[in-house]
Amino acid sequence: MISLDHLPPPPPLGQVTAYENDGRLSAFSRTEALLAAKKWLSEERYIEVMVGQEPVRSAHSKQEARDAFYAHTETPWQRIMFAYYEDGWEAALQEAMRCEGEGRLQRTVSLTASVVVKISCFLKRLHSLLPSPVRVPGHSAGPLAFRGSSGSIMSVSWHPHTTTLAAVVCDDTVRIFVAGHSVAPFLKHRHQKAVTQAAWMPLSAGVLAIGCESGVQLWVLDPNSVVGRPSGSCATLLTHPAVTPVTSLSWHPKGNLLACVGGGGTRLVVWDVWREVAVVVHGGTGGTATQVVWSPDGSRLLVTYAGKIMRVFETHTWTYEQWGLESPVQSAVWSSRGHVLLFVTQGDPLLYHLTFAPGEGVGGSQVASQVADLTQVFVATQDGEEVSVGGAVRQLVWDPRSERLAVVFRDTECVALFHTHSHPTLHLAPGGFIRGEACQVPVSATFQQNLSSGAVLSVVWSSGQVTHIPMRYSSRDDHTTATPLHHHLHHHTSPLTSLPHSASLPHSGFFSEITLSPVTSPTSPITARMFASPT
Repeated sequence: MISLDHLPPPPPLGQVTAYENDGRLSAFSRTEALLAAKKWLSEERYIEVMVGQEPVRSAHSKQEARDAFYAHTETPWQRIMFAYYEDGWEAALQEAMRCEGEGRLQRTVSLTASVVVKISCFLKRLHSLLPSPVRVPGHSAGPLAFRGSSGSIMSVSWHPHTTTLAAVVCDDTVRIFVAGHSVAPFLKHRHQKAVTQAAWMPLSAGVLAIGCESGVQLWVLDPNSVVGRPSGSCATLLTHPAVTPVTSLSWHPKGNLLACVGGGGTRLVVWDVWREVAVVVHGGTGGTATQVVWSPDGSRLLVTYAGKIMRVFETHTWTYEQWGLESPVQSAVWSSRGHVLLFVTQGDPLLYHLTFAPGEGVGGSQVASQVADLTQVFVATQDGEEVSVGGAVRQLVWDPRSERLAVVFRDTECVALFHTHSHPTLHLAPGGFIRGEACQVPVSATFQQNLSSGAVLSVVWSSGQVTHIPMRYSSRDDHTTATPLHHHLHHHTSPLTSLPHSASLPHSGFFSEITLSPVTSPTSPITARMFASPT
Protein backbone atom coordinates (compact mmCIF):
# COMPACT_ATOMS: atom_id res chain seq x y z
CA MET A 1 0.00 0.00 0.00
CA ILE A 2 1.38 3.38 -1.01
CA SER A 3 1.96 6.09 1.62
CA LEU A 4 2.99 9.73 1.64
CA ASP A 5 6.61 8.72 2.42
CA HIS A 6 6.83 7.37 -1.14
CA LEU A 7 6.11 10.74 -2.78
CA PRO A 8 8.94 13.04 -3.97
CA PRO A 9 9.76 15.85 -1.50
CA PRO A 10 7.67 19.03 -1.53
CA PRO A 11 9.06 22.36 -2.78
CA PRO A 12 11.00 24.48 -0.27
CA LEU A 13 9.35 27.35 1.61
CA GLY A 14 8.88 30.36 -0.67
CA GLN A 15 8.46 28.33 -3.86
CA VAL A 16 5.12 27.69 -5.56
CA THR A 17 4.28 24.61 -7.67
CA ALA A 18 4.03 25.75 -11.30
CA TYR A 19 3.44 22.68 -13.51
CA GLU A 20 4.05 18.97 -14.09
CA ASN A 21 6.06 17.79 -17.08
CA ASP A 22 6.19 14.05 -17.80
CA GLY A 23 5.59 13.05 -14.20
CA ARG A 24 7.83 15.63 -12.50
CA LEU A 25 6.46 18.65 -10.61
CA SER A 26 8.41 21.91 -10.85
CA ALA A 27 8.27 24.89 -8.48
CA PHE A 28 9.55 28.46 -8.70
CA SER A 29 9.00 31.80 -7.02
CA ARG A 30 5.42 33.09 -7.07
CA THR A 31 6.02 35.41 -10.04
CA GLU A 32 7.96 32.83 -12.05
CA ALA A 33 5.36 30.15 -11.35
CA LEU A 34 2.56 32.43 -12.59
CA LEU A 35 4.47 33.28 -15.78
CA ALA A 36 5.22 29.59 -16.39
CA ALA A 37 1.56 28.57 -15.97
CA LYS A 38 0.45 31.34 -18.35
CA LYS A 39 3.03 30.24 -20.90
CA TRP A 40 1.97 26.59 -20.72
CA LEU A 41 -1.73 27.38 -21.00
CA SER A 42 -1.25 30.37 -23.34
CA GLU A 43 -2.05 33.81 -21.91
CA GLU A 44 -5.29 34.23 -23.84
CA ARG A 45 -6.66 31.02 -22.29
CA TYR A 46 -5.31 31.45 -18.78
CA ILE A 47 -8.08 32.50 -16.37
CA GLU A 48 -6.92 34.78 -13.58
CA VAL A 49 -9.51 34.55 -10.84
CA MET A 50 -9.72 37.85 -9.00
CA VAL A 51 -12.59 38.95 -6.78
CA GLY A 52 -12.69 42.58 -5.68
CA GLN A 53 -14.94 44.07 -3.04
CA GLU A 54 -16.57 46.81 -5.10
CA PRO A 55 -18.91 44.67 -7.27
CA VAL A 56 -20.59 43.09 -4.24
CA ARG A 57 -21.27 46.34 -2.44
CA SER A 58 -24.79 47.24 -1.82
CA ALA A 59 -27.59 47.64 -4.15
CA HIS A 60 -28.66 51.11 -3.19
CA SER A 61 -25.82 52.72 -5.18
CA LYS A 62 -26.89 50.67 -8.20
CA GLN A 63 -30.46 51.82 -7.66
CA GLU A 64 -29.30 55.44 -7.57
CA ALA A 65 -27.48 54.94 -10.88
CA ARG A 66 -30.65 53.50 -12.38
CA ASP A 67 -32.61 56.51 -11.08
CA ALA A 68 -30.30 58.82 -13.04
CA PHE A 69 -31.38 57.29 -16.36
CA TYR A 70 -35.04 56.46 -15.87
CA ALA A 71 -37.97 58.71 -15.03
CA HIS A 72 -40.05 56.87 -12.44
CA THR A 73 -43.83 56.90 -12.77
CA GLU A 74 -44.51 54.06 -10.32
CA THR A 75 -45.61 54.67 -6.74
CA PRO A 76 -43.17 54.50 -3.79
CA TRP A 77 -44.70 51.16 -2.76
CA GLN A 78 -44.07 49.73 -6.23
CA ARG A 79 -40.45 50.90 -6.08
CA ILE A 80 -40.02 49.28 -2.66
CA MET A 81 -41.46 45.98 -3.89
CA PHE A 82 -39.31 46.09 -7.03
CA ALA A 83 -36.16 46.70 -4.94
CA TYR A 84 -37.08 43.78 -2.68
CA TYR A 85 -37.67 41.45 -5.62
CA GLU A 86 -34.40 42.45 -7.30
CA ASP A 87 -32.00 42.65 -4.36
CA GLY A 88 -33.71 41.64 -1.13
CA TRP A 89 -34.85 43.36 2.04
CA GLU A 90 -31.77 45.58 2.45
CA ALA A 91 -32.38 47.23 -0.93
CA ALA A 92 -36.08 47.58 -0.07
CA LEU A 93 -35.18 49.42 3.15
CA GLN A 94 -32.86 51.75 1.24
CA GLU A 95 -35.68 52.51 -1.20
CA ALA A 96 -38.12 53.07 1.69
CA MET A 97 -35.75 55.68 3.16
CA ARG A 98 -36.23 57.74 -0.02
CA CYS A 99 -39.96 58.08 0.65
CA GLU A 100 -39.35 61.15 2.81
CA GLY A 101 -41.42 64.13 1.65
CA GLU A 102 -43.98 62.06 -0.27
CA GLY A 103 -46.73 62.13 2.37
CA ARG A 104 -47.16 61.53 6.09
CA LEU A 105 -47.37 57.75 5.81
CA GLN A 106 -44.34 57.67 3.55
CA ARG A 107 -42.36 59.82 6.01
CA THR A 108 -43.23 57.37 8.80
CA VAL A 109 -42.08 54.45 6.63
CA SER A 110 -38.89 56.32 5.78
CA LEU A 111 -38.11 57.02 9.43
CA THR A 112 -38.80 53.39 10.40
CA ALA A 113 -36.61 52.10 7.56
CA SER A 114 -33.81 54.46 8.63
CA VAL A 115 -33.90 53.14 12.20
CA VAL A 116 -33.87 49.52 11.00
CA VAL A 117 -30.90 50.21 8.69
CA LYS A 118 -28.92 51.84 11.51
CA ILE A 119 -29.60 48.90 13.84
CA SER A 120 -28.61 46.47 11.08
CA CYS A 121 -25.35 48.36 10.42
CA PHE A 122 -24.54 48.34 14.14
CA LEU A 123 -25.13 44.57 14.36
CA LYS A 124 -22.98 43.97 11.29
CA ARG A 125 -20.11 45.99 12.77
CA LEU A 126 -20.45 44.05 16.02
CA HIS A 127 -20.51 40.74 14.13
CA SER A 128 -17.40 41.71 12.14
CA LEU A 129 -15.39 41.86 15.37
CA LEU A 130 -16.06 38.16 16.01
CA PRO A 131 -14.44 35.24 14.14
CA SER A 132 -16.93 33.75 11.68
CA PRO A 133 -17.04 30.15 10.48
CA VAL A 134 -16.77 29.41 6.79
CA ARG A 135 -18.37 26.37 5.26
CA VAL A 136 -16.13 23.74 3.80
CA PRO A 137 -16.84 23.57 0.04
CA GLY A 138 -18.48 20.43 -1.20
CA HIS A 139 -19.08 18.93 2.23
CA SER A 140 -21.09 20.14 5.17
CA ALA A 141 -20.82 17.24 7.56
CA GLY A 142 -17.31 17.87 8.81
CA PRO A 143 -16.24 20.48 11.33
CA LEU A 144 -16.30 24.09 10.22
CA ALA A 145 -13.05 25.60 9.01
CA PHE A 146 -12.13 29.10 10.11
CA ARG A 147 -10.67 31.52 7.61
CA GLY A 148 -9.58 35.13 7.66
CA SER A 149 -11.45 37.91 5.88
CA SER A 150 -8.95 37.83 3.01
CA GLY A 151 -10.10 34.35 1.96
CA SER A 152 -13.02 35.29 -0.28
CA ILE A 153 -13.30 32.30 -2.67
CA MET A 154 -14.60 28.99 -1.33
CA SER A 155 -14.50 26.77 -4.42
CA VAL A 156 -14.35 26.83 -8.22
CA SER A 157 -16.12 24.72 -10.85
CA TRP A 158 -14.94 24.26 -14.44
CA HIS A 159 -17.46 24.18 -17.27
CA PRO A 160 -17.51 20.68 -18.84
CA HIS A 161 -17.03 21.87 -22.44
CA THR A 162 -15.60 25.41 -22.51
CA THR A 163 -12.80 27.31 -20.78
CA THR A 164 -15.18 28.88 -18.29
CA LEU A 165 -14.90 28.89 -14.51
CA ALA A 166 -17.51 29.55 -11.82
CA ALA A 167 -16.14 30.76 -8.47
CA VAL A 168 -18.24 30.51 -5.30
CA VAL A 169 -17.52 33.51 -3.08
CA CYS A 170 -18.15 33.66 0.66
CA ASP A 171 -20.56 36.60 0.21
CA ASP A 172 -22.95 34.11 -1.50
CA THR A 173 -22.29 35.44 -4.99
CA VAL A 174 -20.94 33.32 -7.82
CA ARG A 175 -18.50 34.89 -10.33
CA ILE A 176 -18.17 33.62 -13.91
CA PHE A 177 -14.74 33.86 -15.57
CA VAL A 178 -14.40 33.17 -19.29
CA ALA A 179 -11.02 32.88 -21.00
CA GLY A 180 -10.39 35.83 -23.29
CA HIS A 181 -13.17 37.97 -21.78
CA SER A 182 -12.52 40.95 -19.52
CA VAL A 183 -16.07 41.02 -18.11
CA ALA A 184 -16.63 38.59 -15.23
CA PRO A 185 -20.39 38.39 -14.55
CA PHE A 186 -21.47 37.80 -10.98
CA LEU A 187 -24.65 36.01 -9.99
CA LYS A 188 -26.59 37.34 -7.04
CA HIS A 189 -30.16 36.76 -5.95
CA ARG A 190 -32.16 37.23 -2.77
CA HIS A 191 -32.85 33.47 -2.63
CA GLN A 192 -29.17 32.66 -3.07
CA LYS A 193 -28.02 32.51 0.56
CA ALA A 194 -25.68 30.06 2.33
CA VAL A 195 -24.28 28.69 -0.95
CA THR A 196 -22.82 25.19 -0.61
CA GLN A 197 -21.99 24.13 -4.18
CA ALA A 198 -22.09 25.22 -7.83
CA ALA A 199 -22.17 22.74 -10.72
CA TRP A 200 -22.43 23.29 -14.49
CA MET A 201 -25.04 21.34 -16.38
CA PRO A 202 -23.50 18.77 -18.80
CA LEU A 203 -24.22 19.22 -22.54
CA SER A 204 -25.15 22.85 -22.00
CA ALA A 205 -23.62 26.20 -22.89
CA GLY A 206 -24.54 28.16 -19.78
CA VAL A 207 -26.76 26.44 -17.21
CA LEU A 208 -25.43 26.55 -13.66
CA ALA A 209 -27.02 24.93 -10.58
CA ILE A 210 -26.25 26.49 -7.20
CA GLY A 211 -27.14 24.65 -4.00
CA CYS A 212 -28.20 27.04 -1.26
CA GLU A 213 -30.43 27.67 1.74
CA SER A 214 -33.61 28.01 -0.34
CA GLY A 215 -33.03 25.00 -2.61
CA VAL A 216 -31.35 24.95 -6.04
CA GLN A 217 -30.88 28.27 -7.82
CA LEU A 218 -30.80 27.41 -11.53
CA TRP A 219 -29.20 30.11 -13.71
CA VAL A 220 -29.60 30.05 -17.51
CA LEU A 221 -26.85 32.27 -18.93
CA ASP A 222 -26.12 33.48 -22.45
CA PRO A 223 -22.45 32.56 -23.14
CA ASN A 224 -22.16 35.47 -25.62
CA SER A 225 -23.54 38.11 -23.26
CA VAL A 226 -21.31 40.89 -21.95
CA VAL A 227 -23.65 41.84 -19.10
CA GLY A 228 -21.79 42.03 -15.79
CA ARG A 229 -24.86 41.31 -13.65
CA PRO A 230 -27.41 38.93 -15.22
CA SER A 231 -31.00 39.72 -14.30
CA GLY A 232 -32.91 37.75 -11.71
CA SER A 233 -35.20 36.66 -14.56
CA CYS A 234 -32.37 34.31 -15.65
CA ALA A 235 -32.75 32.36 -12.39
CA THR A 236 -35.28 29.71 -11.40
CA LEU A 237 -35.58 28.37 -7.86
CA LEU A 238 -36.10 24.61 -7.51
CA THR A 239 -37.23 23.88 -3.98
CA HIS A 240 -38.44 20.74 -2.22
CA PRO A 241 -39.12 20.58 1.55
CA ALA A 242 -37.29 17.25 1.90
CA VAL A 243 -33.96 18.69 0.78
CA THR A 244 -34.04 22.34 1.84
CA PRO A 245 -31.44 23.65 2.40
CA VAL A 246 -29.46 21.77 -0.26
CA THR A 247 -26.11 20.51 1.01
CA SER A 248 -25.00 18.54 -2.07
CA LEU A 249 -26.12 18.18 -5.69
CA SER A 250 -24.96 16.22 -8.73
CA TRP A 251 -25.93 16.26 -12.42
CA HIS A 252 -26.71 13.17 -14.47
CA PRO A 253 -24.10 13.02 -17.29
CA LYS A 254 -26.84 13.72 -19.86
CA GLY A 255 -27.84 16.86 -17.96
CA ASN A 256 -31.57 16.25 -17.72
CA LEU A 257 -31.65 15.03 -14.11
CA LEU A 258 -30.30 16.66 -10.95
CA ALA A 259 -29.90 14.69 -7.71
CA CYS A 260 -30.02 16.56 -4.38
CA VAL A 261 -29.72 15.85 -0.67
CA GLY A 262 -30.04 18.16 2.31
CA GLY A 263 -32.52 19.51 4.80
CA GLY A 264 -31.00 17.49 7.62
CA GLY A 265 -32.90 14.39 6.43
CA THR A 266 -32.22 11.06 4.73
CA ARG A 267 -34.17 11.63 1.53
CA LEU A 268 -32.76 11.59 -1.97
CA VAL A 269 -34.58 13.85 -4.44
CA VAL A 270 -34.13 13.79 -8.23
CA TRP A 271 -35.27 16.79 -10.28
CA ASP A 272 -36.35 16.97 -13.88
CA VAL A 273 -34.94 20.46 -14.23
CA TRP A 274 -36.88 21.59 -17.31
CA ARG A 275 -40.29 20.42 -16.13
CA GLU A 276 -39.43 21.49 -12.56
CA VAL A 277 -40.69 18.15 -11.27
CA ALA A 278 -39.08 16.53 -8.22
CA VAL A 279 -39.35 12.87 -7.16
CA VAL A 280 -38.30 11.44 -3.80
CA VAL A 281 -36.36 8.41 -4.96
CA HIS A 282 -35.49 7.09 -1.51
CA GLY A 283 -36.18 7.94 2.11
CA GLY A 284 -34.92 5.19 4.38
CA THR A 285 -32.78 5.58 7.48
CA GLY A 286 -29.10 6.11 8.18
CA GLY A 287 -28.85 9.67 9.46
CA THR A 288 -28.52 12.89 7.54
CA ALA A 289 -27.63 12.52 3.85
CA THR A 290 -24.43 14.52 3.30
CA GLN A 291 -23.21 14.00 -0.26
CA VAL A 292 -24.51 12.78 -3.61
CA VAL A 293 -22.29 11.91 -6.61
CA TRP A 294 -23.47 10.55 -9.98
CA SER A 295 -21.10 8.19 -11.78
CA PRO A 296 -19.75 9.43 -15.16
CA ASP A 297 -21.70 6.76 -17.08
CA GLY A 298 -24.95 7.62 -15.27
CA SER A 299 -25.60 4.02 -14.19
CA ARG A 300 -24.91 4.53 -10.45
CA LEU A 301 -25.48 7.18 -7.82
CA LEU A 302 -23.57 7.41 -4.55
CA VAL A 303 -25.23 8.85 -1.43
CA THR A 304 -23.30 9.23 1.83
CA TYR A 305 -24.80 9.66 5.30
CA ALA A 306 -23.75 11.03 8.67
CA GLY A 307 -24.93 7.74 10.19
CA LYS A 308 -21.74 5.88 9.15
CA ILE A 309 -23.19 4.31 6.02
CA MET A 310 -23.12 4.93 2.30
CA ARG A 311 -25.42 3.64 -0.42
CA VAL A 312 -24.85 3.15 -4.13
CA PHE A 313 -28.02 3.09 -6.25
CA GLU A 314 -28.27 1.65 -9.72
CA THR A 315 -30.43 4.12 -11.61
CA HIS A 316 -32.53 1.75 -13.71
CA THR A 317 -34.76 0.24 -11.02
CA TRP A 318 -33.30 2.23 -8.08
CA THR A 319 -32.22 -0.76 -6.02
CA TYR A 320 -29.12 -0.19 -3.93
CA GLU A 321 -26.29 -1.73 -1.95
CA GLN A 322 -25.25 -0.39 1.44
CA TRP A 323 -21.87 -0.32 3.15
CA GLY A 324 -21.44 0.08 6.91
CA LEU A 325 -18.51 2.30 7.93
CA GLU A 326 -16.55 3.01 11.08
CA SER A 327 -17.03 6.76 10.50
CA PRO A 328 -18.92 8.90 7.94
CA VAL A 329 -17.57 9.45 4.45
CA GLN A 330 -15.70 12.72 4.04
CA SER A 331 -15.18 12.72 0.26
CA ALA A 332 -15.70 10.31 -2.64
CA VAL A 333 -14.95 10.25 -6.39
CA TRP A 334 -15.82 7.96 -9.31
CA SER A 335 -13.42 6.78 -11.98
CA SER A 336 -14.01 7.97 -15.54
CA ARG A 337 -15.63 4.65 -16.52
CA GLY A 338 -17.77 4.50 -13.38
CA HIS A 339 -16.42 1.13 -12.25
CA VAL A 340 -14.17 2.30 -9.38
CA LEU A 341 -15.15 4.39 -6.36
CA LEU A 342 -12.50 6.01 -4.15
CA PHE A 343 -13.43 7.44 -0.76
CA VAL A 344 -12.04 8.60 2.57
CA THR A 345 -13.79 8.75 5.93
CA GLN A 346 -13.67 11.37 8.63
CA GLY A 347 -12.29 8.95 11.21
CA ASP A 348 -9.04 7.76 9.63
CA PRO A 349 -6.59 8.97 6.96
CA LEU A 350 -6.90 5.94 4.68
CA LEU A 351 -7.95 5.86 1.04
CA TYR A 352 -10.42 3.07 0.23
CA HIS A 353 -11.71 1.76 -3.06
CA LEU A 354 -14.67 -0.30 -4.27
CA THR A 355 -15.04 -1.93 -7.68
CA PHE A 356 -18.29 -2.41 -9.60
CA ALA A 357 -19.01 -5.07 -12.17
CA PRO A 358 -20.89 -4.22 -15.39
CA GLY A 359 -24.40 -5.52 -15.93
CA GLU A 360 -27.67 -5.33 -14.08
CA GLY A 361 -27.77 -4.29 -10.43
CA VAL A 362 -25.20 -2.33 -8.49
CA GLY A 363 -22.56 -5.06 -8.66
CA GLY A 364 -20.28 -3.62 -6.00
CA SER A 365 -17.55 -5.54 -4.17
CA GLN A 366 -18.68 -6.43 -0.66
CA VAL A 367 -15.57 -5.22 1.17
CA ALA A 368 -13.68 -1.98 0.53
CA SER A 369 -9.91 -2.26 0.07
CA GLN A 370 -7.30 0.10 1.46
CA VAL A 371 -5.13 1.53 -1.32
CA ALA A 372 -3.21 4.41 0.31
CA ASP A 373 -2.13 5.48 3.78
CA LEU A 374 -2.54 9.25 4.14
CA THR A 375 -1.41 9.44 7.79
CA GLN A 376 0.22 12.74 8.75
CA VAL A 377 4.01 12.54 8.58
CA PHE A 378 6.99 14.89 8.52
CA VAL A 379 8.97 14.96 5.29
CA ALA A 380 12.04 16.90 4.23
CA THR A 381 11.66 19.50 1.46
CA GLN A 382 14.13 19.89 -1.37
CA ASP A 383 16.27 22.21 0.79
CA GLY A 384 16.15 20.02 3.92
CA GLU A 385 13.34 21.78 5.83
CA GLU A 386 10.92 19.43 7.58
CA VAL A 387 7.22 20.03 6.90
CA SER A 388 4.07 18.22 7.96
CA VAL A 389 1.98 16.58 5.24
CA GLY A 390 -1.15 14.43 5.25
CA GLY A 391 -3.62 13.74 8.00
CA ALA A 392 -7.36 14.38 7.96
CA VAL A 393 -8.59 14.70 4.36
CA ARG A 394 -10.80 17.54 3.21
CA GLN A 395 -11.40 16.57 -0.42
CA LEU A 396 -10.54 14.06 -3.16
CA VAL A 397 -10.50 15.15 -6.82
CA TRP A 398 -9.86 12.89 -9.83
CA ASP A 399 -9.20 14.23 -13.32
CA PRO A 400 -11.69 13.35 -16.12
CA ARG A 401 -9.56 10.44 -17.41
CA SER A 402 -8.67 9.09 -13.93
CA GLU A 403 -4.94 9.62 -14.44
CA ARG A 404 -4.26 12.19 -11.71
CA LEU A 405 -5.68 12.08 -8.17
CA ALA A 406 -5.29 15.11 -5.88
CA VAL A 407 -5.83 14.89 -2.11
CA VAL A 408 -6.57 18.10 -0.20
CA PHE A 409 -5.86 17.92 3.54
CA ARG A 410 -7.45 19.93 6.34
CA ASP A 411 -4.44 21.16 8.28
CA THR A 412 -1.34 20.90 6.10
CA GLU A 413 -0.01 23.20 3.39
CA CYS A 414 0.57 20.66 0.62
CA VAL A 415 -1.80 18.88 -1.77
CA ALA A 416 -0.75 15.27 -2.46
CA LEU A 417 -0.76 14.18 -6.11
CA PHE A 418 -0.90 10.55 -7.25
CA HIS A 419 -0.53 9.13 -10.75
CA THR A 420 -3.31 6.64 -11.34
CA HIS A 421 -4.87 4.31 -13.83
CA SER A 422 -8.07 2.40 -13.17
CA HIS A 423 -8.37 -0.10 -16.02
CA PRO A 424 -8.33 -3.04 -15.84
CA THR A 425 -7.39 -2.66 -12.15
CA LEU A 426 -6.69 0.34 -9.93
CA HIS A 427 -3.06 1.37 -9.54
CA LEU A 428 -1.56 4.37 -7.69
CA ALA A 429 1.98 5.70 -8.15
CA PRO A 430 3.77 8.59 -6.40
CA GLY A 431 3.28 11.99 -8.01
CA GLY A 432 4.45 14.65 -5.58
CA PHE A 433 3.32 17.53 -3.40
CA ILE A 434 1.74 20.76 -4.63
CA ARG A 435 2.53 23.82 -2.53
CA GLY A 436 1.24 27.39 -2.59
CA GLU A 437 2.57 30.54 -0.99
CA ALA A 438 4.00 30.45 2.52
CA CYS A 439 1.46 29.71 5.29
CA GLN A 440 -1.38 29.13 2.80
CA VAL A 441 -3.54 26.04 3.30
CA PRO A 442 -5.52 24.52 0.38
CA VAL A 443 -9.29 24.97 0.77
CA SER A 444 -10.58 23.10 -2.29
CA ALA A 445 -9.47 21.87 -5.71
CA THR A 446 -10.92 20.80 -9.06
CA PHE A 447 -9.69 19.62 -12.46
CA GLN A 448 -10.43 21.35 -15.75
CA GLN A 449 -12.90 19.28 -17.76
CA ASN A 450 -12.44 20.13 -21.47
CA LEU A 451 -8.93 18.87 -22.24
CA SER A 452 -8.18 16.09 -24.71
CA SER A 453 -4.86 15.24 -23.03
CA GLY A 454 -2.99 16.23 -19.92
CA ALA A 455 -4.75 17.95 -17.02
CA VAL A 456 -5.07 21.28 -15.22
CA LEU A 457 -5.58 21.31 -11.45
CA SER A 458 -7.08 24.49 -9.97
CA VAL A 459 -6.44 24.96 -6.24
CA VAL A 460 -8.19 27.48 -3.99
CA TRP A 461 -5.96 28.61 -1.11
CA SER A 462 -6.93 30.04 2.28
CA SER A 463 -5.89 33.52 1.09
CA GLY A 464 -8.62 33.37 -1.57
CA GLN A 465 -6.04 32.98 -4.34
CA VAL A 466 -6.66 30.44 -7.12
CA THR A 467 -3.70 28.81 -8.86
CA HIS A 468 -3.80 26.62 -11.98
CA ILE A 469 -1.21 23.82 -12.29
CA PRO A 470 -0.96 22.44 -15.86
CA MET A 471 0.11 18.80 -16.16
CA ARG A 472 1.56 17.43 -19.37
CA TYR A 473 2.06 13.68 -19.74
CA SER A 474 1.38 10.76 -22.05
CA SER A 475 -2.03 9.23 -21.54
CA ARG A 476 -2.21 5.48 -20.86
CA ASP A 477 -5.46 5.29 -22.81
CA ASP A 478 -4.32 6.62 -26.17
CA HIS A 479 -0.54 6.21 -25.81
CA THR A 480 -0.04 9.45 -27.69
CA THR A 481 2.87 11.78 -27.19
CA ALA A 482 2.04 14.67 -24.89
CA THR A 483 1.62 18.05 -26.55
CA PRO A 484 1.20 21.56 -25.12
CA LEU A 485 -2.11 21.94 -23.32
CA HIS A 486 -3.18 25.07 -25.14
CA HIS A 487 -3.27 23.15 -28.43
CA HIS A 488 -6.09 21.06 -26.98
CA LEU A 489 -7.83 23.95 -25.30
CA HIS A 490 -8.27 25.61 -28.69
CA HIS A 491 -10.60 22.85 -29.85
CA HIS A 492 -12.92 22.97 -26.85
CA THR A 493 -13.91 26.61 -26.37
CA SER A 494 -16.83 27.02 -28.77
CA PRO A 495 -20.25 27.47 -27.12
CA LEU A 496 -22.59 24.52 -27.11
CA THR A 497 -26.33 24.35 -27.36
CA SER A 498 -28.44 23.75 -24.26
CA LEU A 499 -30.53 20.64 -23.89
CA PRO A 500 -34.02 21.02 -25.30
CA HIS A 501 -36.74 21.91 -22.81
CA SER A 502 -38.50 18.67 -23.63
CA ALA A 503 -35.83 16.62 -21.83
CA SER A 504 -37.69 14.92 -19.04
CA LEU A 505 -37.60 12.38 -16.27
CA PRO A 506 -39.17 8.99 -16.78
CA HIS A 507 -42.69 8.64 -15.45
CA SER A 508 -42.75 9.63 -11.77
CA GLY A 509 -44.34 6.30 -10.80
CA PHE A 510 -41.10 4.62 -11.82
CA PHE A 511 -39.33 6.59 -9.10
CA SER A 512 -41.92 6.14 -6.38
CA GLU A 513 -40.49 5.50 -2.93
CA ILE A 514 -40.21 1.82 -2.04
CA THR A 515 -39.37 -0.14 1.08
CA LEU A 516 -36.16 -2.13 0.76
CA SER A 517 -35.11 -5.18 2.76
CA PRO A 518 -31.65 -6.53 3.65
CA VAL A 519 -30.40 -9.77 2.12
CA THR A 520 -26.86 -10.32 3.37
CA SER A 521 -24.53 -8.82 5.96
CA PRO A 522 -20.86 -9.76 5.66
CA THR A 523 -18.71 -9.02 8.69
CA SER A 524 -15.95 -6.45 8.21
CA PRO A 525 -15.09 -2.97 9.50
CA ILE A 526 -16.35 -1.77 6.13
CA THR A 527 -19.00 -4.14 4.85
CA ALA A 528 -21.74 -4.28 2.28
CA ARG A 529 -25.39 -5.14 2.77
CA MET A 530 -27.16 -6.06 -0.44
CA PHE A 531 -30.67 -4.73 -0.93
CA ALA A 532 -33.29 -5.54 -3.55
CA SER A 533 -36.71 -4.26 -4.42
CA PRO A 534 -39.57 -6.43 -3.15
CA THR A 535 -41.28 -8.44 -5.86
